[in-house]
This record gives sequence, C-alpha cells and structure tokens, in this order.
Amino acid sequence: MSPNPGRAPNSAEGLPTSTVTKPPVRRDSSQPLTGELSRLHITVSRRFLQKLQAARDALSHARPGASAEAVLEAGLDLVLKQRAKRKGLVENPRKRAPRANPDALTAKVKREVWTRDGGRCQWPLASGGICGSTLRVEFDHAVIPRAQGGPPTARNLRLLCRVHNDLAARQTFGDHWMDQFTRGRRGLAPVQLTEGLPSG
Repeated sequence: MSPNPGRAPNSAEGLPTSTVTKPPVRRDSSQPLTGELSRLHITVSRRFLQKLQAARDALSHARPGASAEAVLEAGLDLVLKQRAKRKGLVENPRKRAPRANPDALTAKVKREVWTRDGGRCQWPLASGGICGSTLRVEFDHAVIPRAQGGPPTARNLRLLCRVHNDLAARQTFGDHWMDQFTRGRRGLAPVQLTEGLPSG
C-alpha cells in the first residue's frame, strides 16, 4: 500500500509523478540519409544567423556564393587548426618573417580603414548614399592609385566591392590596360554602372 494514498507513486523512482523532471529538449539532431550524407536539424538564434551571414561575406572572395555547410565547415576547420596549433601539432615550423615591404598595407591601416568604412563598399551612387555591399570587399587606393605611387595610408584608402573596385581602375587606366589583368571580368563593367547592386 502506498504511504500516501492521495498520490500515485512513480513506478521507476518511487517518487510522486509531479516531481519527475522532463528531459531537456534537444536543440540539434542529425538524420542519416546515405553513407556520406546526413540531414542536420538545428535551432539557432538571430545572433547566430547574423554571424553566419557575416562569415559568408568574409568568405566571398575565396568562396563566392558559399553554402551554409561550406561556411560552417570552414569555421570548424579553423577551430581544429587552432586546437592543433595549441597542442604543437603544426606541420611546418614557423619561418622567419620576411622583411617588411614599405608599399604593403599594414594590419593597423587595414583595421583603421575597415572600421571607418564599416566593412562596406564606399562607392558613391548618383542617387545619393553609397553602394554599401559587404561582398568581396577590397582595399582601394582612392586618392592616388597605387600604380601611380599612392601611399598605403588610411587617408588614401577606402573599401570597395570587387565590382566597383574594377570600375574605379578602368576609369583611371582604361579598359585596354585593365583587360590584361581582369580576364573574364570585362562583363562586370556594365553592371558596375547600375545602382542595383546587392548590399550584402
């Protein structure tokens, strides 16, 4: 007989049913589809999605149009590489740093320009404002071009997306000269004259 006839005992623990704690709801799970593929179900926050988009923008040079899987895998590779480095599992020993190039952009200048421009293309639009794209953003020697001796200083630099950086160079040096260095990118020029570029 139950010591407390007013409550039904829990058959497994001998405790009142009202005190049993429900198992936590899993926020992720995977479902095998084939020997190589699985479907991942994951619940994420808005902050996570913002970081995912920022990471996709950061990879837009090396992997334009990268999928969420590619972006996340790149992040996992970086975590594993850092872990291996901490454990001394680096494949190649660190070599002596090469002598600094006075014409090269320093990390300090890059940080200053990136922060000032908010990581967005600064190309001015005829309707006002700027392009604002965060995709394939590059450092552009805006005041004096690098080929004409422009210094690698924050005052001489701005951020431009690949499309507008190419357009700026063509306006300065002409299509004939730039076609030597931008094979397959000539078709970008008409697009650069429009204002409907993605904002990233």
